[in-house]
Amino acid sequence: MHKLSYILLLPLAAANHAPATDRAVSESGLSLRPVKWSVVGGSAPRRIVSGRTIPLTLQADIAKGWHIYSLSQKPGGPIPLRIELLGAADVVVRGIIKAPQPDRAFDKNFGIETEVYSGSPQFIVPVGVPGRSLTGNRKFQVAARYQVCSETLCLPPRTDKVDVSLRIVGRS
Repeated sequence: MHKLSYILLLPLAAANHAPATDRAVSESGLSLRPVKWSVVGGSAPRRIVSGRTIPLTLQADIAKGWHIYSLSQKPGGPIPLRIELLGAADVVVRGIIKAPQPDRAFDKNFGIETEVYSGSPQFIVPVGVPGRSLTGNRKFQVAARYQVCSETLCLPPRTDKVDVSLRIVGRS
């Protein structure tokens, strides 16, 4: 990545509410928040049987002209995507997160081959609870740590969180 692009963008990212920043961003057509995360299926609690695992689909809506890096992005370049669960001790990722096949291309900004997602990729997170979990509702967050870049610049890495609810029921 061009160090100058990164250095020039840091003040823009830090000035969240400055009117001059807003004008500069809108005139350039770029957004400082080009990725929006959501859980497919809405915010209603998902039912899970104690001791079982359910798939939770996390979607990234990435603005045109931007991309994020894959879960398997090699070190030595951009920050790879990392997805984790926060907030409920008995709710865990149980297994491997399924991701779409990333696009691969040499990135002149980093000088390495990168794996990227653009558009609206979906990630299937296997969410499980132990058999000893008490029944009832659990609130937690799915956290996505990522770096987003365009052809000419990258924003600093960030972590976005999405709220999720589970309703744990006993085995029948």
